[in-house]
Amino acid sequence: MSVRHRDDDPLPLEGLDQFLESLEVEESASRHTLRAYRTDLCHFGRFLGAWLEGVDSDYRGSGSQERRRPDDPGQRPRPVDPREIDPAAVRAWLARMHSAGLTPVTMGRKLAAVRSFCAWLCRMGVLETNPARAVHNPKTPQSLPRFLSEAEVESLLAAPDDSELGRRDRAVLELLYATGLRASELTGLNASDLDFAERLVKVLGKGRKERRVPFGGAAERALRDYLPVREAWVTRPEPAFFLTPAGKRLSNDGLRKLLAQRLREAAIDKRATPHAIRHSFATHLLNAGADLRAIQELLGHASLGTTQRYTHVSTAQLKAIYDKSHPRA
Repeated sequence: MSVRHRDDDPLPLEGLDQFLESLEVEESASRHTLRAYRTDLCHFGRFLGAWLEGVDSDYRGSGSQERRRPDDPGQRPRPVDPREIDPAAVRAWLARMHSAGLTPVTMGRKLAAVRSFCAWLCRMGVLETNPARAVHNPKTPQSLPRFLSEAEVESLLAAPDDSELGRRDRAVLELLYATGLRASELTGLNASDLDFAERLVKVLGKGRKERRVPFGGAAERALRDYLPVREAWVTRPEPAFFLTPAGKRLSNDGLRKLLAQRLREAAIDKRATPHAIRHSFATHLLNAGADLRAIQELLGHASLGTTQRYTHVSTAQLKAIYDKSHPRA
């Protein structure tokens, strides 16, 4: 994926193009990550340019189009020199985001993009210190990951019928629950990534890190039932394993719609995303006594701290069981 911008769409910060290219080449950032960084840093760059010139704008820099060079009213604003970034500007941007009602999680993500850009500028010798490090993320409320109970998962997996689409959907859901894959990992699977003899799937996760995840007999049966459907849908050479009836790779959006439809059919009154199935996978393993380190490996988490979020889910379940079962609860 090229991150170069169109000539008629200049980036508002000097060096931003090179930073995005470094993320792609040196850190193997995903397409989604590159797009998010570009959007967030363009918002910050446009806001910064307006803020430096005393033009009122929102966090996206709306209003910055009023900035014009006095000797050439038709010229676009020049990209901002990143040496103009200071903690006061970052705090002002955070205040604009807060006024716009952005969630603490979203504000934290956008601040992380600015910190990362400034850290790269320090490595390049443009900045001596990172001005964004002095600005702390807004506090985020602690929430438990959304997940389905084991009974709800069973109902969900039984929802698809034996039509071609139903067999595809059952294979998707069985593999999703059997492996705990991220949505992008599942839709990114190619036919060559599945090893039926060993019941293993090769996954390319975040940071282009490869791991192998086992799947069970129920998932294998559903996948084998889907194979003739896939063969019937392929109209031209296509490496993707999960396809649409038109023979194209199943998209993340298609996966979310598939799950929402099957949840309705299973009469499960919960808003559950593909990530909720990933949470369910981890929660059910943990409740059955699986080792947290093993779950970390299966999920592809870089940090055990991320995996430890599921211990809160397990504790909540234990408390519910205690309250229901103990005579003096």
